[in-house]
Amino acid sequence: MFVKETILICYVAGLLLGVSGLTVAMLAGRRHRSDLSRACALFLAGMLVICCYDMIIYYCDYVIGVLSNLKVLRIGNCVIAGTMFLWINMQERIVEREALRLLDELVKRYLIFYMAMWVLLTVFLKIEHFYTLKWLLLATDIILIVSFMAASVGRVIYAAAARKRMELYYMITVTAMLLWNYISYFWGETSVYWGNSRFIREPLDLTIIFWLIINAATLVYVYRQIFYPAFDQVVEEESSARSLKDRIDDICTMYKLTPREKELMELIYSGMSNKEIAETLFLSESTVKTHIYNIFRKLEVKNRVGVICLINGDADKATDEQK
Repeated sequence: MFVKETILICYVAGLLLGVSGLTVAMLAGRRHRSDLSRACALFLAGMLVICCYDMIIYYCDYVIGVLSNLKVLRIGNCVIAGTMFLWINMQERIVEREALRLLDELVKRYLIFYMAMWVLLTVFLKIEHFYTLKWLLLATDIILIVSFMAASVGRVIYAAAARKRMELYYMITVTAMLLWNYISYFWGETSVYWGNSRFIREPLDLTIIFWLIINAATLVYVYRQIFYPAFDQVVEEESSARSLKDRIDDICTMYKLTPREKELMELIYSGMSNKEIAETLFLSESTVKTHIYNIFRKLEVKNRVGVICLINGDADKATDEQK
C-alpha cells in the first residue's frame, strides 16, 4: 500500500511541476512573445494531459481495483505520440537548423498518421483483431522509434557542436525519458502479442518517474532560458525609460524649461522632425520652430545634436557642437 501511495504522490508532484512550468512559460510569453515560449507552453500542456491519463489509469487499476478497458490503454500510444510531436516542435525552436527542417516535417507527419491510425483501429476494431495485426502494428512502432530518434539526435548533435550546454543536457534528458517511456509501452504491446501478459504492467507502473523528470527539467529550462531573460529585458527597458525621464526632468528643472518645452525636448530626443512634432502636438510648424529656438537658447546649444548630447549626459560634446 505504501508503494501505491508513494506513486500517487509522485503523480501529484508531476502535475504540480507541469502546472508550474506551464505558468512560467505563459508569463514569459506575455512579457516577450516568441515561438519558443509558445512551443514550451504547448509541450507542457501535453505533459499535463499524459500525466493525468497515466494517473487515472493507475488509480483505477491499483487503488479502486477497476481494471482499465484495453481500448483505453491503447489510447496511451496516441497520447505519447502526441507528446513526441510537441517535443519535436519544441526542439525546432530550441535549436533552429534549416538542414533538419525536412526531417522534422516528415517525422511530425508520420506521428500524425500514427495517432490517426491508432484512434481508428481502437474505435473500429475488436481487441482480438490487434493480435491478427501484430506484425503491422509492431512495424509502425519501430518506425516511430527510429524516426523520433533520428530527429532528436540531429538536434542534439547541433546543440553539442554549438556548445549550448543547457540546451544539450535538456534535450538529452527529455528525449531519453520519452524514448524510455515509449519503449515501456512497446514492451507491453510485445508481451501481449507473445502471450507474456504477466510482464505487461511491470514496465508501465513507474512511468510517472519519466514524467516527473521531464516536468522538472522543463520547469528549470523554461525559467532559466525563457522567463528570466524576458523578465530581465523588461526590467532593463523600464529602467532605461525611467532613467531617460529623470534626465529630462533634471534638465528642465535646471534650465527652467516650460512643460511645453519639455514635451518638445522628448520628441526631439525621439528623432522627430518639426513637421512630425507639429502633427503630434497639433501645432503649426512656425510655433514648433519658436519653441525649439527657445529650447536652444535656454540650453545654450545650437542644434538638436546638442540637445541630445545634453540629455545623454555628454556636456562636453554638447559644448563642442556649439563651436
